[in-house]
Amino acid sequence: MIWEYYNDKTLFITGGTGFVGTALLYRLLTQSSPKHVYVLSRGGYSKAKAKWSEMLPPHIAKVLYESKCMTIMDGELGDTATMDLSDEELQMLKKTVHIIIHAAASIELKNSLRELSYTIIAPTLCLTQYAMKFANLERFVFVSTAYVNAHLWQTSKSTDVAVDEKIYPLDDETEGEAYAGALEIWKEVQKTGTSTEYNSHNFPWPYAYAKHLAERLVLEKAAEKNNLDKVLVIRPSVVGPADKFPMPGFTTAYSTPSTACAAAYALHPGRKIVLSTRCENPDKDATIDEVPVDVVADRLLVHVALGSSGCVHAVSGERGRLHLEDWWSAFKNERRLPWNVQPVWTSEDWHSKSLHYMARNFKIIGTSFAFADGRTDAMAEQLDSDVRDGLHLYADRSKPYHHSLIHRRHHIHNAARQIARKSRLPVCSVGLFCRKGKHPARLQLSEKAA
Repeated sequence: MIWEYYNDKTLFITGGTGFVGTALLYRLLTQSSPKHVYVLSRGGYSKAKAKWSEMLPPHIAKVLYESKCMTIMDGELGDTATMDLSDEELQMLKKTVHIIIHAAASIELKNSLRELSYTIIAPTLCLTQYAMKFANLERFVFVSTAYVNAHLWQTSKSTDVAVDEKIYPLDDETEGEAYAGALEIWKEVQKTGTSTEYNSHNFPWPYAYAKHLAERLVLEKAAEKNNLDKVLVIRPSVVGPADKFPMPGFTTAYSTPSTACAAAYALHPGRKIVLSTRCENPDKDATIDEVPVDVVADRLLVHVALGSSGCVHAVSGERGRLHLEDWWSAFKNERRLPWNVQPVWTSEDWHSKSLHYMARNFKIIGTSFAFADGRTDAMAEQLDSDVRDGLHLYADRSKPYHHSLIHRRHHIHNAARQIARKSRLPVCSVGLFCRKGKHPARLQLSEKAA
């Protein structure tokens, strides 16, 4: 029912060699029999093979780079629809592709809105306009983020902000659909590098607003072609290592924000870290919604197969999110220094320079978002139990969170080395602060051999 939908379908996927894209491709190729999958990747086949070989054990990487039904296209998204592909390739895609999954994006949270207009907004708009011309288009999927609505933290009176699976308009005078007028806002961003609505809302990062505007542009362009029923916006929260596939603990360098936070915590030489919140008891009231990457992949693929459109959260939700005290406890387990670091809470704005740089970068430490995932609940209820049991739609919280960090020790150690270089600390001292572990792919091989 689910996987049969993809049999004999032709797909075009951007970001297929990234963190989410790799999990998505692995699941697709091992569970279904698509007619063909075209993957856009800068550097083509050789670079894609090298990336997968670095991320994954050989027996898993081969599933991807030896696939006979997949073609790696050497190209790059930009501010035109050509993607550095030939006219012949572009016409072939227009005639044959049924499903487009746009999973490529910059994850540089600190980049300016002007920079993100080139790496997120323009490529997404161009790909959407191109997709709407496809003769056999059935589904267009845009991978966004649940934090497109993080600005609600600053306007809500609650310390646990409910966020629904919808577009929240930024203009109180918006009439009609919440995405209406996005093209006019985009013109303003192109001209000035910012927008009035962005400047009047306190987003944690320009990245969140860039995704917010991109969502609206996708929907507005689809509406122009009467294709709204074909568009699905998937919103992951903080993406974390896999529970199950392609392998337990699968992660990549610099793709899991909590990995960088663990490294920053381990390197902190003092006993206190200044953080921002308005929660009365942050350790218990503040939460982190980290979702395993394989949950993101399965939610996306299942919602596509069952015809969902509009916005869908790929999150741990109220049932699986972490209390901040669990997060800190896991970090303490990875720190080799004999004293713990205690948070000192302030009510200052999350951009305040008095905060620890980990808080200034990650911003959402000290917040709590109750991301709705009712659309997935409703979908799961429609499935037969044997089909539902074969899917990974919810985070597995049966083990303490620190088990998740064990698979990331290699990446935590490397992130700490990067932080040390930027902070002008001796890189050789990182081993005194952080536990060192094997690369996840090598760890998987050793566990398999054992």
